[in-house]
Amino acid sequence: MTIPPSVGGGTRVPPPTEDVRRSTLPNGVRVLTDSVPHAQSVALSVWVGVGSRDEPEADAGASHFLEHLLFKGTETLSAQELSIAVDSVGGEMNAFTANEHTTYFARVPAGELDLGTELLLDVVEAPALRDPDFESERDVILEELAAAADDPDDVASVALFEALFPGHPLGREVLGTEESIASLRRDSVAEFFDTWYRPASLVVVAAGRVTHDSVVEAVGSRFGSTLGPTPQRSAPTDGVVELTSLTRPVESVHLALGWRGVSASDDDRHALAVLHHVVGGGPSSRLFQEAREKRGLTYSIVSALSHNVDCGALTVHASTSTGKAGELMTVVDGVVGELAANGVTEGELDRAKRSIRGGCAIGYEDVGARMMRLGSDEVMRGTIDPVADELEQLDGVSAVDVARVARRVLGSPRSLAVVGPPGLPRSLQA
Repeated sequence: MTIPPSVGGGTRVPPPTEDVRRSTLPNGVRVLTDSVPHAQSVALSVWVGVGSRDEPEADAGASHFLEHLLFKGTETLSAQELSIAVDSVGGEMNAFTANEHTTYFARVPAGELDLGTELLLDVVEAPALRDPDFESERDVILEELAAAADDPDDVASVALFEALFPGHPLGREVLGTEESIASLRRDSVAEFFDTWYRPASLVVVAAGRVTHDSVVEAVGSRFGSTLGPTPQRSAPTDGVVELTSLTRPVESVHLALGWRGVSASDDDRHALAVLHHVVGGGPSSRLFQEAREKRGLTYSIVSALSHNVDCGALTVHASTSTGKAGELMTVVDGVVGELAANGVTEGELDRAKRSIRGGCAIGYEDVGARMMRLGSDEVMRGTIDPVADELEQLDGVSAVDVARVARRVLGSPRSLAVVGPPGLPRSLQA
């Protein structure tokens, strides 16, 4: 096997081709499409630009609760009829809730575009929100919270974001809490729907074998003419909680570290993507090579990026035995400190760029990935940059840029959340 040259060599991966169009309908709904004529399927989605950070604290979890309820049936179809309609054509329909948006999506064969579009739009526009469904789904969400509480990785992640954004909605668990879900009322969730599921917050996206005009036509008579409000958000203040430790009846120590990152529109996001790749974004990363491959301190250690409209986070997650936890933290701190002080090498810069480019090319063979990019960029940044432009900006990132961003992010105050059994090393106890 010939290893590609580390600097300047290799064949450049061309950017994926795309045929993206965008329209704003008279009522304010935005429609975006990426036509892929050779595709055999269509990925559809409705993005609602409201999420867990937009909820009153007393109603924490309302966005996620509403996501569940919308699949319990519409004014004309029961939940079972919805499931049968989608399943009968080999399709799928699902949703997820995030800090700043809730996304409903469907994937159907290209020949079933009309059916998929009608079902998805019905779910978002005209849910039944029946009282019995509300109570049964409350129990389902409480079970979901209980399952998350049994997963130490989930517990550490939730604790990390509470520490990174103390006292701010971005630090709250998207699911809500057992107390907030138990006390939430159907009328509050229905009011949340009536307030936010309006044209100003809605983005409809389709990618695959579609035409833009056909999607615009399908959406044109939907969602009424009342524009509705958009969320008014306050950015988190400075300051993080340095250490949170939680004792649980587990065998391993679970570590989650984080630093404040950059927003979805920040010019440094491309340099940060390179830094993330070098820190822990894959098997060639410094953390994986040093902690896993060289020292055998952990089975898995990875970094992750998250972006919001006004901030973001770079996080690292790993688990290990109690006896190795202190050494693992020493290794992580050493790798991070070296990057913050000296940045990345030219070889690492080149490999990271090529990896990101290649991942983009591979991902864009999937119409679902194309759909996700359009929807995410529109709700987070309000603009869609061509893939070629994004990759050109990535190409323009220098080692000097990455070093500057490493100082900005990894040189900022760090939060550490630890979940483990009794007897944690003193250095990991809050």
